[in-house]
Amino acid sequence: WVPQEPTVAITHATYSCDSQSIYASFGDGSVGVLSATTLRLRCRINPTAYLPSSISSNNSRVYPLVIAAHPSEPNQFALGLSDGGVHVLEPLESEGKWGTLPPSDNGAGPSTTTGQGSSEQLTR
Repeated sequence: WVPQEPTVAITHATYSCDSQSIYASFGDGSVGVLSATTLRLRCRINPTAYLPSSISSNNSRVYPLVIAAHPSEPNQFALGLSDGGVHVLEPLESEGKWGTLPPSDNGAGPSTTTGQGSSEQLTR
């Protein structure tokens, strides 16, 4: 597996507690959730999803140094940041797990959801 941006260093990676996902953090602040069996990127979380706008907009270089998987919740993990902060991330309740699209109520097809701790959905 090779990151899409080969110039961005991987700062840390870990398996989820059920070994179905790999969480990888990058020097640009983003986090990737990969399928452990195929190493396919299921979703990418931009730093703007978990960093306050005051940090992400003032050009300070805050990025994840370490990822810790929750010991019993396979879709929850914590990021230890370079500024000493810690953020716990999990998918939106409507998504259930990383990289899945919420059910469509009107048949219009998949949509991208945003919010605190949400992921930017990738098209396949």
